[in-house]
Amino acid sequence: MEAVIDSGGRVVLPKQLRDALGLTPGMKVDISAYGVGLQIVPGGRTARLERDDDGRLVAQADTVVTDEMMFAIIDSGRR
Repeated sequence: MEAVIDSGGRVVLPKQLRDALGLTPGMKVDISAYGVGLQIVPGGRTARLERDDDGRLVAQADTVVTDEMMFAIIDSGRR
């Protein structure tokens, strides 16, 4: 999907993506550089690094992503 950055630096996320991800007006998101693009995480960052019982770093996350959400995102990118 294509979007345009306005003179104020704002981007309107397409409705199909907002609906698929459950994004609503006023909701907090975390935006960060990701490779050569951007990553927008609903509800802010939920992933974190923690040490397990053996002292190894393990990624932990509370975000639930269903198959339906993933398929909606994949389908929204198809032209």
